[in-house]
Amino acid sequence: MKRFINLGLLITFLFCYLEWPPNNSTFIFQGEYEIFTNTKNWVSNFTHPLILLGLIAQLILIYGVINRRINIKLNHLGVIILTPIVLLFFVVGLLSFNFKIMGSTLPFLALVVYYIVLTRRKII
Repeated sequence: MKRFINLGLLITFLFCYLEWPPNNSTFIFQGEYEIFTNTKNWVSNFTHPLILLGLIAQLILIYGVINRRINIKLNHLGVIILTPIVLLFFVVGLLSFNFKIMGSTLPFLALVVYYIVLTRRKII
């Protein structure tokens, strides 16, 4: 069960949508592709705390998908790191009345709520 939730969290995080003027928009997976393929600025790309924390959290979730017996605290850490990032995107969408941004974050936030409920009930 935990593996499927981790996979769902990872996929829904990658499909969060960002949009900023003038006419720039991207999904997180597209932005990550740009970061990994732009080898000129690798050091400056990976020293930004938002990018570095997001990458670490994604690696934790991938580890949780692969390894059945991941430490629950490590799994919580991955979820806890990604959630404020997605909440920030949601607030940006809310403040700018951009329903595409808000809508793209809702699946992740719903899965986080589901994860919390299952954790409280000690199902996972």
